[in-house]
Amino acid sequence: MRLTGIISGILALIIIIVVVYGLDTPLVLPVVGFLAAPYTISDPQFHLLLPATGSNVDLCKLLLSAAITGYPNPILLGWEGHGQHNDSESHLFKISETLAYLNSLPPSADNDLVLVLDAYDIWLQLRPDVLIRRYHATVEKANARLRREGIHGITHGGAKVKQSIIFGPDKTCWPDDERRAACWAVPESSLASDVFGPATDTWMVPNRPRWLNSGTIMGPAQDMRAMFAGTMDVLRRKYDDRYEYRTSDQYYFQEMWAEQEIGRLVLRDGKVKVLLMQGGMLGAVPNIPKDIRTEYHVALDYESDVIQTSWAYTDYLTWMRFNHSTTPLFDHAISGSTKRIDQMVLSDDIGSSPPPFASDKSKDGLPTGKQWADMMLGTNVITQQTFPVWHMTGDKSYRTRWWPRMWFHPHAEALLNASKREASGRKHGARVVAKVKGVSYTGAELELGGEYSETGVGVWADQGTFLPWDWMCGTYSEELFL
Repeated sequence: MRLTGIISGILALIIIIVVVYGLDTPLVLPVVGFLAAPYTISDPQFHLLLPATGSNVDLCKLLLSAAITGYPNPILLGWEGHGQHNDSESHLFKISETLAYLNSLPPSADNDLVLVLDAYDIWLQLRPDVLIRRYHATVEKANARLRREGIHGITHGGAKVKQSIIFGPDKTCWPDDERRAACWAVPESSLASDVFGPATDTWMVPNRPRWLNSGTIMGPAQDMRAMFAGTMDVLRRKYDDRYEYRTSDQYYFQEMWAEQEIGRLVLRDGKVKVLLMQGGMLGAVPNIPKDIRTEYHVALDYESDVIQTSWAYTDYLTWMRFNHSTTPLFDHAISGSTKRIDQMVLSDDIGSSPPPFASDKSKDGLPTGKQWADMMLGTNVITQQTFPVWHMTGDKSYRTRWWPRMWFHPHAEALLNASKREASGRKHGARVVAKVKGVSYTGAELELGGEYSETGVGVWADQGTFLPWDWMCGTYSEELFL
């Protein structure tokens, strides 16, 4: 499938490799910039990218959750201030350094999946196979909406209109200038208009999630590369030293998305109907230069199938077991009043995922007979989804207060030790982290000076250095495991 997009020079390289080394030799493609792992033609990879300049206990909570739930060793971007923008000065390095990484990947990586997470306020709850299935389902729901609107597949704004990239959803627009198109010109939430009861959309807490949060982004490498490049263009056009939020990456991602949605409004309705804001002010229409690309395939995960944000949502979240749930009396519906909690059942994709204590971990005293239905799982009682990604937006105290709620917390140290044993001696680049619909996703890794080595559990710094778990997080053991 990847051969379709490889240019003639690469094809010539393939022929040379086949002649010299034989048909059984994996194809290794050259990479410029980052020391990326070699690619075979057939296997897509899964890239877990964390913009992070230094370690602390909150980063280590994310790394621990990733190791326990079976994600690949994350790749840190902008580590120790490397790159165009330093995190100590702004959040803009997230845009520039993620783009640099994506630009370093070869054409054979175009269909790889990339997950970019804020490094210091996110935990992973479910395995990669659930996350990837949910990602595809969310994208399909978003494309079905475009088909109903009659604009799916039409070339407009420099590309065909479709959805392939998802961002996390917010219940408020921030930065909060409601005149910005990113606050008024974006689609309505796909949740029902009364999902939070009669007060829905009347103020922040019962607002339906409708606005873009930039802390969680997922999509195919090729489309992510174009979208990050488009956001860098927005940054160059709109950066203003006088603007209070000039160093907020979220501002520029929102502006990119607003330009996309303005273009879609024109395509669908033939014009942009400017909304009247509170106080009688009209919403502002952005000045979009002619002949630039504005279509970047961006959608939101409105129903928290993949990403759960916490700001103004904690009243609607619970941690629960599903092992005593009853059979629901009716089909699933997006409504806050259609099911009691005891009628909610664990979704099939979680039930079919490798169990929480998969493989032989009995030597650690772990309850290997337990299934996902026996675990305390974070669940959105409005959408009735148990979420793979938990993003603590807003009140950061939840990073401490709710850490003990994670299903693995009582067994975290034993599970980490089991993960270390499993990783010991594993060959570089050989780990399949998820199998979804017949496709095996291997974890993306970097090279160490061009050589393969046994790396274990840890992280990759973006210039090819492997940082073991004990070096990164050993000093935080008391806060992580007690």
